[in-house]
Amino acid sequence: MKMLKVGIVGGAGQVGSALLRSLNTEREIQAFGICRNRVSAARVASLGMPVRIVQTDDPVQLAQETRDLDVIVNCALPQYQPSMTSVANHRLALSLTSACAGKRLVHLSSVAVYGDFLSSRKDFFDHPKPDITYGRQKLQMEQLLRKLAKKHSAKCTILRLGHVYGPQLRWSEGFFDLIKTDGFRLPFDGELASNAIWIDNLIAGIKQVIIAPPAQDTVNLVDSPQTTWREIFDLHSKACGRPAVEPLDQFESNRRFLIAKTKGQTGLAKRLFLESAAWLIHLPSSYVASAPAFKTLSQRIVAGIGSKGLDSRLWALYCRHFSARADGAPGPTTLAVLLSEPVPGHCLTYNGSRPTECLSALEAWHNAISTPHVSHRTIFHSREIAQEIP
Repeated sequence: MKMLKVGIVGGAGQVGSALLRSLNTEREIQAFGICRNRVSAARVASLGMPVRIVQTDDPVQLAQETRDLDVIVNCALPQYQPSMTSVANHRLALSLTSACAGKRLVHLSSVAVYGDFLSSRKDFFDHPKPDITYGRQKLQMEQLLRKLAKKHSAKCTILRLGHVYGPQLRWSEGFFDLIKTDGFRLPFDGELASNAIWIDNLIAGIKQVIIAPPAQDTVNLVDSPQTTWREIFDLHSKACGRPAVEPLDQFESNRRFLIAKTKGQTGLAKRLFLESAAWLIHLPSSYVASAPAFKTLSQRIVAGIGSKGLDSRLWALYCRHFSARADGAPGPTTLAVLLSEPVPGHCLTYNGSRPTECLSALEAWHNAISTPHVSHRTIFHSREIAQEIP
């Protein structure tokens, strides 16, 4: 059997580096990290992994440096100010599809394309309506890749990843913060499907796609079998030595579910009107603090204008009121993802493992970040957990 040569664009990232290490343990696969600069390339090389330094948004250079590869996996997404991200997405999409002419491209997208609250409505799979900036960026990249892949005769598979958790990953750090937050309760006692994916299952799914592409060009990638929020939170509670999170009562769970679902299915313009009306009634300290839709709408406008200065000023205004509660209620609220429905559409079928297998690794990582010698960046403060997470 011919050995598959795979390039990992964004090989220095959390997902990219984990994927690179795992792929290079397979006899039939040889994987290379593809990094934009010497700093990120040095991180990959320090792991003993092969790496190539390539200007990934340069179609000619990327094509030349990857001409011997069979598959390219894109783990990267430009993360700039809104005024710059759209242009960067176009450059990267053009470069990837040009380099993959006659080859295969696997692009890692996100379930964030469905919005902050994930609805299981079937039409949302083909026509997602993201209400957060990160989701809009991911959706734009999907649309660009489909269009340009067809133009350059590249075979593109898009994987919409669930919320990736495991050691050294942002979601797991966030779960630890939530567990330690006074008053936090798990809606519906965590019985809802999580739409999350353990990093090892993510790698297993990508391996399968590399070796045997699915019939669909776009699929969701979540834990298989799908985990509940109770399983995930109990896993993280054990890892940090805390008791299991208590359930939120049924009435309050239903109330918050209906609020989240209604908000998720309400258009941005209507949400802006409703949130503005609430602001006029309650007279909060800041329009930005009480109307998250205003932030999203302003980012769209700024992205079209292309003004870095205006972009920076609006971001600073929002940050000054970042921790303000929009509903004025005491205690922590509930993240929309904890109330979401199962992802709509096709899910990749693969041989997954139960996340309990990563308990010891999570324990070791939690102990490491809990020591005073290691800087730990809090993801969810008790007054901030209502904020969106990409």
